[in-house]
Amino acid sequence: MYSKINLEDAEWRTQTDEEPAVKTLGYELKAAGEDRPNEMRFNYFHYEPGDAVRRHKQIDQEEVFFIIEGSGTFEVDGEEFPYESGDTIVVDAGPMRQIIAEEETYIFAVGAPNLRDDAVFEDELEDDQ
Repeated sequence: MYSKINLEDAEWRTQTDEEPAVKTLGYELKAAGEDRPNEMRFNYFHYEPGDAVRRHKQIDQEEVFFIIEGSGTFEVDGEEFPYESGDTIVVDAGPMRQIIAEEETYIFAVGAPNLRDDAVFEDELEDDQ
């Protein structure tokens, strides 16, 4: 019927020291033994000024990003555009994407379907060639 997690109960995580911190809310629910989320995954990101997530693409996930606070530059498939508080951005599966914070930024992101390890990072593609 439902699952619940409070933002304060989730831990901050990072893949590298240069990337923004993220609370992997959907994964934390599953790790706690919850049955959901089933069809989507969701995260809460915190970017310090100058932070950038590595350029990557989602293989099968469509993503929606809601900018809670902050501003910066969003890049999708080579096209850059500004984002600011209150913006909602939807990105199809497939194109490369990157977010670069100009000021402290908080983003709530939802991806569907709920697939683990769906991201392929640009630097990993270069290593394979």
